[in-house]
Amino acid sequence: MTTVEKVAMGIIGIAMATTLVLPGRQTSKIIDSVSSLFRGSLATAMASPKR
Repeated sequence: MTTVEKVAMGIIGIAMATTLVLPGRQTSKIIDSVSSLFRGSLATAMASPKR
């Protein structure tokens, strides 16, 4: 397993644990914020504006 895969699995694991612990189970907000993080990182890498 490469370092990138380990980091990605760690982020996903933390997000899943956070979703279980949050009051009111705000799963949709967590999923939106994680996907926004990845979209923002990808947009930065490609030097394009976020949409």
